[in-house]
Amino acid sequence: MNCREAGTAMAGNYSNQAQATADASFKSIVMHIRPIWVDRIDGLWVYVEQSLVADDPKEEKPYRQRVYQIVDGNDADSVECKIYELPGDPLQFTGAWNKAQPLKSIVPDLLIPRAGCNVVLRKGAEGAWIGGTTPSQCGASENGAAYSTSDVTLTLRELRSWDRSYNAVGVQVWGSTTGPYIFVKTSR
Repeated sequence: MNCREAGTAMAGNYSNQAQATADASFKSIVMHIRPIWVDRIDGLWVYVEQSLVADDPKEEKPYRQRVYQIVDGNDADSVECKIYELPGDPLQFTGAWNKAQPLKSIVPDLLIPRAGCNVVLRKGAEGAWIGGTTPSQCGASENGAAYSTSDVTLTLRELRSWDRSYNAVGVQVWGSTTGPYIFVKTSR
């Protein structure tokens, strides 16, 4: 099952500290991706939490918390990551990645699907998973945005993510203008 292979590659703790140190246009971010609901048979589920790095790690608050359901794709070499928001105030789940059974208190039926935001990844010749969202399908609202895009490359050692938002006439209003965030896996 491709979903297990991609999910195993995705799980871990990440940092883009080296990139942020080398290029001030990138903020320093930590990302944690943990498998959840491991007994389910409808794909591999993971919890994703991203935070800006603070001087005191206890002060770090996530700016993004999502659940991904990774399922086999439409062909032999692809997977689809279905993206969900958490119910209620997502900050109530802060730090769930560090628990023995993350998000045990909720079930998938409570999650809110992000329509049009699914990410399709295809396994490339070098073993990397490469893909993104369908153009202009993922709705967005920050900074006057009409839609967002995400381009992803995933290997066993890093996750490159280039998230951008555009207004109704296609002008970029949010996200990096120079390239993807490069998250290096610091631990599993």
